[in-house]
Amino acid sequence: MDAASDMPDDQPARPPQPVAMPQTGDLPLPADRYGDRELGWLAFNNRVLDLAKDKLRVPLLERARFLAIFSANLDEFFMVRVAGLKRRIDAGVAVPSANGMGPRELHAAILTRTHELVDEQQEVYFNAVAPELAAQGI
Repeated sequence: MDAASDMPDDQPARPPQPVAMPQTGDLPLPADRYGDRELGWLAFNNRVLDLAKDKLRVPLLERARFLAIFSANLDEFFMVRVAGLKRRIDAGVAVPSANGMGPRELHAAILTRTHELVDEQQEVYFNAVAPELAAQGI
């Protein structure tokens, strides 16, 4: 017997059965079905910051490392993606992204979200990680 499939070893595996997908018919698609690539990247970096805040599962030095990774990621994000966005704005390319945001609106959203994330990073560092490092003599 094969433990993974509970079938005798000498019998061939059955092909997977097709899965019936629900029919949407003429239902309208939600307007927010697409996310923005840059805002999605900031959401990813927020998850890195979440690891820096996780005292229960992440050791202190790893939390400090995640804060450094967060900063390095943000530096690269601004050097590459935000710089490209600013070049599009300067060139007058006003094509909206898949989620409907124009370049200027996207730039403003990026700056707003980045300020929130950096404020949160500073709070984590100054109120949690730095005092804990000092208590350990680091």
